[in-house]
Amino acid sequence: MKRKSVVLITIVLGIALFLTGCGSKSTSSEDPLADGVLTAGTNDMYLPLEFRDENNELVGFDIDLGKALAEQLGVKIQWVPTAWDGIFNGLNAKQYDIVLSGTSITEERLTGFNMTDPYLANGIVIVSRKDATPAKTPKDLAGKTVGVQIETTADYAAEALKTQENVEYTVNKYDAMLDAFAALEGKQIDNIMTDISVAQFYTTLKPDVYAVSSDVLSNEPIGITVRKADTAFNEQLNTALDALRENGKLTELSMKWFGQDVTQNIDTNLKVIE
Repeated sequence: MKRKSVVLITIVLGIALFLTGCGSKSTSSEDPLADGVLTAGTNDMYLPLEFRDENNELVGFDIDLGKALAEQLGVKIQWVPTAWDGIFNGLNAKQYDIVLSGTSITEERLTGFNMTDPYLANGIVIVSRKDATPAKTPKDLAGKTVGVQIETTADYAAEALKTQENVEYTVNKYDAMLDAFAALEGKQIDNIMTDISVAQFYTTLKPDVYAVSSDVLSNEPIGITVRKADTAFNEQLNTALDALRENGKLTELSMKWFGQDVTQNIDTNLKVIE
């Protein structure tokens, strides 16, 4: 091989290695917090867990939790806003250390990632408009149009229930629940499937427009997601969460954002519709 070709290949490889490193957090594989920063991927359009306020500042339960978690760990928190449908790929690509974004714990996710012990109780419900006949069960969705956020457990449940309950309805998929609730209010869709914490937030915000019309259909508590290899880091996060639970911080944040404490005595027996 000619020397000129060797030099050219070396340059190309160098550029490729540089580009591979771009956008990734450079930390020790054994300790993601070695740089003193906890980086968290979050989908900043999921009220009331993570969203933008009128000043475009990140706010919400998970945002407050992230700050408290970082303080407990003795590091700083850095948020990486990410579209939900790519958020787990970003974690595997080491663009951040954790996904802190209202993530339901499911058996499928546990095969590809580590997840902490749950910090929020959660399950899927059906939301109806107040001026319409309430959908109390999936059977009541027959012939209706149901809104979900794309690639969420509610999305998977809405599709699975059509077969499981032998009922036909249309599923409209949105990038954000904000859009789905706007569509429901505007009568572009008939119902919504979403997490109960999200449903209760919107029904409290507009009680004359929305109502939670079903029982909780699943049990999928919420936890923090980390890479599969980061087992020790996952336990470190669990220890920090335990401390925040014991010192009352989780309860304080739950009362602030949900008006009730949904952080204690969480049922860990998963019941996911898929």
